[in-house]
Amino acid sequence: MKTASGIVTPKKKQSNSLEVNNSLYLNGWMHYKLEIATPENISSEIERIGNSLGRRTAGRAGALEEIVQPLHQKDAHPRSLSAQYGLNTLPFHVELSHRELPCRYVLLGCIATGKSCSSTKLIDWRNLGFSSSELSFLEQVPILVRNGRRSFYSTILNSERTFLRYDPGCIEAIDKRGEIAIQLVEKRLGSGIVFEHKWCQGDILIIDNWRILHGRGASKSGSERRLLRALIDV
Repeated sequence: MKTASGIVTPKKKQSNSLEVNNSLYLNGWMHYKLEIATPENISSEIERIGNSLGRRTAGRAGALEEIVQPLHQKDAHPRSLSAQYGLNTLPFHVELSHRELPCRYVLLGCIATGKSCSSTKLIDWRNLGFSSSELSFLEQVPILVRNGRRSFYSTILNSERTFLRYDPGCIEAIDKRGEIAIQLVEKRLGSGIVFEHKWCQGDILIIDNWRILHGRGASKSGSERRLLRALIDV
């Protein structure tokens, strides 16, 4: 469905849980808390929800489920945002932007909050006030997506206008127009309405990655916050 501004709302995928399906469709994300918050229960719930939404896909480390936590730059995957920003605030991004088609959903479950739990920040790109001409600009201007030998050219907004491709760790302007396009997105993200989720053990967060960009608040050295993450294709 195309809105008046020209943004396309992706069709809903049928899920075993109507409640999850409707909440994701309306808000782009949802949160709930498990009563029994053991690592085993969190993993089982992440697997159950993931299977109802689509199929799990591997992250950069190659695993279908990964433990993510704030890391010093020297300890992070060399092509990750943590390798660039370390324990500082991680900028908003779309997960797996380095692929031709980013994953549709990001599932996060809190195994441990740690001593100083860093928050997860969410922002809906459809509410950033892009004009029709700006959407057309983002749809047309080429950028370089760096992914080693599998790097490719793309645009920030896909031709169907169903998702943004945005990750400061892998996108790069190839001309002045590309610089303007990236700066436009950065400016809107900097002035948009942000939801900040402060984690408790047992929290489950489901994010529509085609609609909601996510980031992380700064973390103090020695934070032991651990999230179980699964990425879902449809």
